[in-house]
Amino acid sequence: MDLRHLSAAVLTISLLSGCSIPIDEQAKDLVAELPNALLHAASTTTKAPAASESVQIYMAHLRDDDRMLLEAVDRDISGDGSINVILDKVLAGPTAAEHESEFISPFAEGSTVIGTVLVDGLLEIHLDSLDGFPQDDSAGNRLAFAMLVCTAVNLVAGADIDRVTILLESPDGLEAINVPVSDGDPPEEGAPVTCGNYIGFLDGGLTDPDDPGRPSGS
Repeated sequence: MDLRHLSAAVLTISLLSGCSIPIDEQAKDLVAELPNALLHAASTTTKAPAASESVQIYMAHLRDDDRMLLEAVDRDISGDGSINVILDKVLAGPTAAEHESEFISPFAEGSTVIGTVLVDGLLEIHLDSLDGFPQDDSAGNRLAFAMLVCTAVNLVAGADIDRVTILLESPDGLEAINVPVSDGDPPEEGAPVTCGNYIGFLDGGLTDPDDPGRPSGS
């Protein structure tokens, strides 16, 4: 050590001694002695996984006789489990495994459930567009509405739904559409429909003559 460094070291020791700061012969872990308020907070970047629940929705199953019938399948959903989330699963179509088991979907990309309102058993389903629905008066078009309506009426647990109207977003606000049906009398413009209007797509197919809203034998 040269003379300049030696003088600096002696001066430092003198200053520390004059200030009554004790000098330890061995280094200490000072962090361990800091008050809790001065310590860095632990990392909170890891979030608990969102809770999920199992629900059922209707998918279309192509049978050996080429009939397309609605069949309930399970879905795991996360979030608040609202009706919107459940119905969006209908629009999303079957899983890869369901495709292999002859489940099909009439939907294409282009339609999203943007809201639902339930009052006295009447469920309003608000859609941003009908772009994801078949654009013709076909069995596939009626099947698409059957999947949505019957899922809402029959499979949404904890909600007392017996009829459905579908409203479409437009520049003038939400407007009720005339929902195509496969069974029973066509509804008036914008009127509600029930699952009974699609009974031919349900397993059993035929309608109970004493109750047009129920399959025969149920």
